[in-house]
Amino acid sequence: MANPWTETEDRLVVTDYLLLLREHREGKKVNKAASRRALLANLNSRSEASVEFKRCNISAVLEKLGIAWMPGYRPAKNFQRSLEKTVTELLPLIGETPKPQPPPQS
Repeated sequence: MANPWTETEDRLVVTDYLLLLREHREGKKVNKAASRRALLANLNSRSEASVEFKRCNISAVLEKLGIAWMPGYRPAKNFQRSLEKTVTELLPLIGETPKPQPPPQS
């Protein structure tokens, strides 16, 4: 079993994802693979697949917050609460804030 993601790793991956999303929104060409490969050098022995899955977790957080996610990273529903906190803190990178959430249905 892989080691849990550290806060530093989460921040690196979330920052990278949000910067890719910002470029995509600006109509710029985005190279996800090159970005992922560059990111791997700063992570603790993570595989490319683990980074891709983490990006899908980030999409799930964005979806929960009512924010459009990066095409190609379909939301993976089981994400850590710490990841949600990190995404929320870094949303200003893309000029976003969490959208108000409707109350839970009874």
